[in-house]
Amino acid sequence: MIGSFHVIYGSYLRDRITRYGDATHYNEMNVLSMHALIGAYKPEGSEWLHELRTVLEENARYSVTFIKEHFRGVDVTMPQGTYMIFLDCTEYCRKAGMTIEELLRAGWDVGVGWQDGRPFGGACHIRMNLASPMSRIEEAFARLQKYVFLKN
Repeated sequence: MIGSFHVIYGSYLRDRITRYGDATHYNEMNVLSMHALIGAYKPEGSEWLHELRTVLEENARYSVTFIKEHFRGVDVTMPQGTYMIFLDCTEYCRKAGMTIEELLRAGWDVGVGWQDGRPFGGACHIRMNLASPMSRIEEAFARLQKYVFLKN
């Protein structure tokens, strides 16, 4: 679904974003997105958001705790305002004698879709999306523990 709002107070930046959007059809809404947006602003949307935030926070707490307890050499902190976590794998890779590319590939090879953290400013980092049912989060971490982050 497509649809978001930008609150941009500065006219220079607002005009640039508007020109870009007009030229590329960025954020052009379709019918499904329109109805989803309307629903988001109804009372039911507020209820759904509250439930979603609860699920995302539980997923984040589970993930951060699991990483700290089971993946020695991986540093992570509780995210604020997002469903993404950023794993610093510098120490793990050094101890395991592997590169971040090898670690990323190992996760993908066992069906865990995660993202290279380098484009986001982390030289030896992995970015993980936690916006999934808890059962999927648990399954992913079980695979990572069994096949990827071997005891070192």
